[in-house]
Parts: sequence; structure tokens; C-alpha cells
Amino acid sequence: MTVISTCSLKSHGYDTPLPQASNLGTHKRTHSGEKPHKCNQCNFASSRAYHLKTHIRTHNGEKPYKCSQCDFASSQTSHLRTHLRTHTGEKPHKCNQCSYASSHASAVKEHLIIHSGTKTNKCNRCDYLSSQPSKLRAHLRTHIGEKPHKYNKYNYASAHAGHLRTHLGTHDAEKGLRAV
Repeated sequence: MTVISTCSLKSHGYDTPLPQASNLGTHKRTHSGEKPHKCNQCNFASSRAYHLKTHIRTHNGEKPYKCSQCDFASSQTSHLRTHLRTHTGEKPHKCNQCSYASSHASAVKEHLIIHSGTKTNKCNRCDYLSSQPSKLRAHLRTHIGEKPHKYNKYNYASAHAGHLRTHLGTHDAEKGLRAV
């Protein structure tokens, strides 16, 4: 890489090489907090024009990055890359305290809360506490009766995906008994 300019602000602790002189002004905005690229539909603002262009897709619904293996489409290449892991089974993000791994870094971050024992997500209808927001959302379904996990062949619905999997396993077991 040919270095044309460097950022020598003390916050780095070292000179940061920038491959193009034009990047220096954009880079300095990360220190100043200046965000000249503003969305005309909401209060989003960015230091980089590219980030604004990507943000605009949330308003217009444009999803130019398409999966070649299914109908998934995304407004960002990073979301497509993460989605592709559902097809490959790749789980590069790992918990440093157990064997849990995920295709999403955010899932590992949420998972790590389990190890701390902290339960900050409280149900506003009962005394239920959870370490994970997703567990609280699933719990709330018990109060409102929502059962989004359905299998119409058996006329079964559940508030929890795991309960549906267990239920479907009973039918698999029945099939095995009939085959004997």
C-alpha cells in the first residue's frame, strides 16, 4: 500500500496510514464527530457518503444484494455475507466461555450475558426475569396467546420454536413405531 497521508492524532497512539489523500478529510470526521451527509427523510446523518447511500435503502426498500441459493435479498453486502452462512453452516463467532458458536456476532454478544448471571430483562406482567431480550419476547407470548410457530399438517401451533420441534419429534417417533 502506498501511503499518501497519515493521521497523527494522539487518540490513535500511532500514525494511521491512509492510502489516498482524499481519505484524510473523511477520516478526520471520525475524530470531530462531523456528519455532513444527512438523510432528507429522517434524522440519520453520517460522516461518509456511502453510509448515507446504504441508509437510503431502508426508506426505498432497495435490496440489490441477492442470494444465489434462495429468495433472500439485502440492502447491504455484509448482511448477504452473514446470510450465506445459513447455507454453509459456518459459525465463525464463538463464545470464549463455552462451545456456543453463531453465524452472527450479535448472537454471541447476547449469549455471553448468560455466563454473567445478570437478568435485566423483566416482564411487565409478572415476575419473570431473563438474561436475554429474545427470551423475554418469547415469554411475553404466553401472556398474549401469540403462537407464531405453526405446522398446519398437524394443526399445531406454539409460542416457542423449540416446542414445535419437540412436537414434530413425537410424530417422527410415531412413524418409527408404525414401521416396526
